[in-house]
Amino acid sequence: MGKVKICDVSSSDMKDAVSVNFKKSFPLFPLPETALLPHTIVPLSVSEPSFRQLVDHALDGSGQIAIATIEELNDAAPLNQTPNVRPAVCIGQVVQHDSKSYGYNILVYGLCRATINQQQEPTKEHAYSSVSLKPTESSKEPNLETQRNELQQILQRPNLQRLERLEAIEYWAGQKEITTPALFELIGGSLLDDAEFRYELLAEPSCELRTLRILSELRHIDQLLSISNHQSQNRWEKGVSWN
Repeated sequence: MGKVKICDVSSSDMKDAVSVNFKKSFPLFPLPETALLPHTIVPLSVSEPSFRQLVDHALDGSGQIAIATIEELNDAAPLNQTPNVRPAVCIGQVVQHDSKSYGYNILVYGLCRATINQQQEPTKEHAYSSVSLKPTESSKEPNLETQRNELQQILQRPNLQRLERLEAIEYWAGQKEITTPALFELIGGSLLDDAEFRYELLAEPSCELRTLRILSELRHIDQLLSISNHQSQNRWEKGVSWN
């Protein structure tokens, strides 16, 4: 299906402008790792026939698909065992599509979290799986201004000034139209590239707890960079480091 990459989001109010009907089923698009969080955008290259049909059907309807994560198999699992899909998904909206000779290039915007309620296997008419979903987060957003202020203070630390995507994060933080929950989703989806951590963020229904986890992770990164700096300043002669 191609490489997956998290992109910057330019339309922060899309989530509020698009409705999601949980009474209907959604086409299931499983990926090897967690790629999409609400308020982020993921580009997908679609070439497999079943997923090309999925995109065809999605574009004929609401344009919404369930982006899921495939559960890793342990080393003892039979070679012919089919990986399971992990329960937490992100409902995505196809916001752009280009037809290619091999299939599609699409951009999918993350709308909201959901949990798989029931999975329907492929049929003759539909070569892909579908899922019924239930929402996993409250529509009421808590006041997180304290956490936003703390974020801006953390980002000023000298170690974090070295972060590759700091400029984008500082830009997002300065945009008043980007809500604090959306800001932290963007950070979780773009700065923190650990796929398992992103899945934990996707599976966490509490906006406040997700925010606290991201702040904690940024502090941890700052600490690791401090240790790295200290070690680089304490080298043996001839350039051999303590490690």
